[in-house]
Amino acid sequence: MNSQSTPSIPGVPSSPAVNTFWAVVSAAALHSMSATIGGMPLAPDVARRLLLADRSGEFSAILDESRQHLDSLAELSEVEPLIGSIGSYVPSRSWLQVLLRDYLLVGLCSDFIAQVEGHLDEQLTPASGSYGPWLGLGTGVRVRWDEEMYTQLAATTDLSADSAFARKLVGEVLSVAQRLAAVHQDLCSLLTGAGDGDLDDLSAITEVMAAVLSLHDGRVAELGLEP
Repeated sequence: MNSQSTPSIPGVPSSPAVNTFWAVVSAAALHSMSATIGGMPLAPDVARRLLLADRSGEFSAILDESRQHLDSLAELSEVEPLIGSIGSYVPSRSWLQVLLRDYLLVGLCSDFIAQVEGHLDEQLTPASGSYGPWLGLGTGVRVRWDEEMYTQLAATTDLSADSAFARKLVGEVLSVAQRLAAVHQDLCSLLTGAGDGDLDDLSAITEVMAAVLSLHDGRVAELGLEP
């Protein structure tokens, strides 16, 4: 399952931390696609269902590339249930929540990547050289998605349930991230460049997550939701 760009030396397997990284990316794409498709019954009409289909196609493309970085399915089999638990514990119960889920998760991922991008060498970067296309930033689908979300927000008079949804979602994402960090401290070192020991690695990734959560709170407030 190796791709040409994954190992730094052709024919040499990637490090465990690199494999774990791509396993997490693959699992996130897999379950984001599942959550998007799962929103079909909540979409009010065929135009919105086509929007979901277009977005799920983007996740499929991410998965097609990211899975090629894996040396085997062992790493993916390890992290996939944990990442999949986010959708199980925090399901979308309205069309607006389907839209909010993707918007908020993309924001969290984008902010996280921005915090660690100085440590993302070619082994940790898509073939395009940027995570922008994967996050959908500036694409037609992203523009259409955000426009629909803002329309739904403006039409909703009581956002209390959606605020609770957003809080629960980020709480579950943080819980999963903390569990991954505790088990895969070599990945923490790879992403932060700390490398001075387990406590230093965890401290560094904790600082990254704190910065990401601060940006998330501001994003939620801008939407008119309670952080």
